[in-house]
Amino acid sequence: RRLGEPLIDRVPSGCAVTAFGQRVLAWAEQMEALAHQIERAGDVTGSHGLEGTVRINAVEWMSYILMKLLGSFQERFPGLAIEVLTSQQPYNLARREADIAIWSECPDEGDLYVRRIGKVRFGLYASRDYYLRHKVAIKKKEWSKLSFVGYDERRGDHPAARWLRTLPGAPAPSLRSSYVLGVFDGVLGGSGLGVLAQLAGDTTSDLVCIEPHIRELDQDVWMVLHPALRGSERIRAVSNLVADIFR
Repeated sequence: RRLGEPLIDRVPSGCAVTAFGQRVLAWAEQMEALAHQIERAGDVTGSHGLEGTVRINAVEWMSYILMKLLGSFQERFPGLAIEVLTSQQPYNLARREADIAIWSECPDEGDLYVRRIGKVRFGLYASRDYYLRHKVAIKKKEWSKLSFVGYDERRGDHPAARWLRTLPGAPAPSLRSSYVLGVFDGVLGGSGLGVLAQLAGDTTSDLVCIEPHIRELDQDVWMVLHPALRGSERIRAVSNLVADIFR
């Protein structure tokens, strides 16, 4: 009412934004973009230095690897805090939903700083206990005599699921999960063989690597950030930490 024109009209199917409402929405989005631009400028030119929180958006495996291998970064950067935000879909960096993104595919969005920092490699693993109980069948690759941990039907087209189906005589996974850490936990718990990221499997003492490098499952690791943040001291410090992990 205070604007003098309606923003939304009621229609038989519900509500529809009016032409004036569309204009107001565009103005609001411009204001939001300017606010984020001011925040980014403050990050670069302000006196924050190596203090504050850096938010990293990453897909499942890369998120787990970061949480496990960032290690004692606080000893080097006591004023920094890091948040790892796990998602299947990338966060919007322009809206500052995250400061840094770690993606497995090169983004096709225009105004972003992107660089490939390494690869995630995968192997076939078993728990130490499962390996000792089925050592003979594993060494002979008698897959039909072994159990597997994998993905459920909703993720049946996952590259790791497809690779398991190429093993001669291998049964379908008897323990299935909809997410990668479920597979990791199932393998670690002794339920069978499963495909895991090497950076996760090789740094877990209770796991044994059966097939060390499944080359067709390699994933590139792309670091993505808004170009306006490249001059931020804290963003640069965390970016270097992340790059060292995947290099």
